[in-house]
Amino acid sequence: MKEFNFRQQLKNSGRNSKRIALKDDKQKITYGELLHEINIRAQQLTDVTTLGIAMDNSVEWVLWDLAALVSNIACVPLPPFFSETQIQHSVKSAGITHIVSNKGLEASLVEANKNIPQGTAKITYTSGTTSEPKGVCLSEQAMVRVAKSIVDLLGNDFVGNHLCVLPLAVLLENVAGVYAGLIAGCSIHLESIEQFDKTYTDLHETLFNNKTNSIILVPEILRLLMMQVRHKGNLPDLKFVAVGGSKISSELLKQAQLLGLPVYEGYGLSECGSVVSLNAPESQRLGSVGKLLPHVKASISDGEIIITDPGFLGYLGETSHKVFATGDIGEFDKQGYLSITGRKKNILITTFGRNVSPEWIESLLLSSPDIAQAIVIGDSKASLGALIVPISNKQSNSSQFKLIEATISQLNQQLPDYAQVKNIHFVEPFTLDNKQLTGTGRPRRSVILDHYKHLTENSYC
Repeated sequence: MKEFNFRQQLKNSGRNSKRIALKDDKQKITYGELLHEINIRAQQLTDVTTLGIAMDNSVEWVLWDLAALVSNIACVPLPPFFSETQIQHSVKSAGITHIVSNKGLEASLVEANKNIPQGTAKITYTSGTTSEPKGVCLSEQAMVRVAKSIVDLLGNDFVGNHLCVLPLAVLLENVAGVYAGLIAGCSIHLESIEQFDKTYTDLHETLFNNKTNSIILVPEILRLLMMQVRHKGNLPDLKFVAVGGSKISSELLKQAQLLGLPVYEGYGLSECGSVVSLNAPESQRLGSVGKLLPHVKASISDGEIIITDPGFLGYLGETSHKVFATGDIGEFDKQGYLSITGRKKNILITTFGRNVSPEWIESLLLSSPDIAQAIVIGDSKASLGALIVPISNKQSNSSQFKLIEATISQLNQQLPDYAQVKNIHFVEPFTLDNKQLTGTGRPRRSVILDHYKHLTENSYC
């Protein structure tokens, strides 16, 4: 068993050993107790080759994750939003020999995968658009590098009480939240994701009662929190709200800031250990995803963002890449701020030969308080259309439909003709249950378009 990688980091910080490192509604672990608790669980992993974690957010989730890390055992978080088919695929493809759940540590009866890249500390599965998501193999060095870069960027502003709002199986929360938080000396509060329910109804109360200083959100949860702040008041203890997972309009970020929410947009990829770039209190530019983290090297080639030495060891069954083409379209300004304009594969080409990134229009649509979700369509059509989910989800509310139509009409006046939304379809919400959302709130375009092809194929848009 090797030394806990973060141990020297903890010693160097001069942290009070009595400070709470991890807490949930069942237990609290101080920094003085942390390594001891990790080692207790590591001793139970003697016969484990690859460990799967199938638990709700909790102190135990983190302790088992770190126990695998110190034991040189590959860990595979099993996302709670995965279907049973996706979970079974993950277990078999990664060769998970043991799974820890609320029942304890149990053998899976699955044979270990002998082809996992050497040095793999974590296998994180991308949400994907199919039932067979890709397994991204990451080394400990890659994850720690990201965590340390975040701490270096944010400095003391990051230290305080961090609440894990996203599932720990999401790499963004696992690395940028927990790992960076422990290095910085934060007290990490693990709230049950099941307790939040699908609408995060009690998020405001949880943040307020725990005097939370930092959180990481996806745009959909930010919108829910903004609604709660409007009705319940501001959150004076919040100092840093990181937002990522999908494109978000600068107008929505401005609205959040006017509500007193200190929001900072970032950009990340599983293949890069989560965060690639981030806005920060001392360096922020609305409309951008911030500057690259200190360790990241990136360039633009034919409009696409290219990462050199991304940090991952390869996908399961594939070799690693020293240069990684992200598939994201972006650009750097003169000050080094990175802007993302869309996904290369999502580009719509109208019958007039105009190339349009749907994320651009969608981010503008989502700045409306009446629109909950939106997907822009129009590939091989004369003009663009949109699938719109109203915020109230009342399909019979004709007055709200008319309000949204008026909003889009005003938006169109600000857009070039080829980018205007000419045809609107009001649809049901995109959710995890209907497989139309990924775990990080990103719409599964192919699934959504297939479901509504009866609307889009016959539309002249």
